Amino acid sequence: MAITAIYIVLTPILAFLGGLLSYSMMLRLLWRESIGAELGTVVFWGSAFFSIMIPVYFTVVYLLARRFKHNALFLFPVACLLVSFLPVLLIFAPFGSHALFSEQSALVTAFFTAAGIIFGLCSWLFRKFKWRFNQ
Repeated sequence: MAITAIYIVLTPILAFLGGLLSYSMMLRLLWRESIGAELGTVVFWGSAFFSIMIPVYFTVVYLLARRFKHNALFLFPVACLLVSFLPVLLIFAPFGSHALFSEQSALVTAFFTAAGIIFGLCSWLFRKFKWRFNQ
């Protein structure tokens, strides 16, 4: 039970931090800037949208784990990666299709795709560790 609680708490935190790091790296690559003063805004809005995505990620992982017993290392990160495009669409689609391919969209996409991949990998590690722990 303690392992599951650690998974439920630690996985979203690690995924969010990985997304924030990815955002910062893309900012440095695209504009040659550091995150600086906008860190508070990115953390606030990123955590707002990410908190909506956490139940989605858990649901996707749960459904895949029930359906597929093998290839979870590939399935979990890819499924979470694909689902991570939803917040990007919700944020940028109202501004038109050209906004989906802007540099700002690339920053948000980097944030959520990195978070999705990390979430999927952590979920795979948890399932693998939990399975070995129960034997």
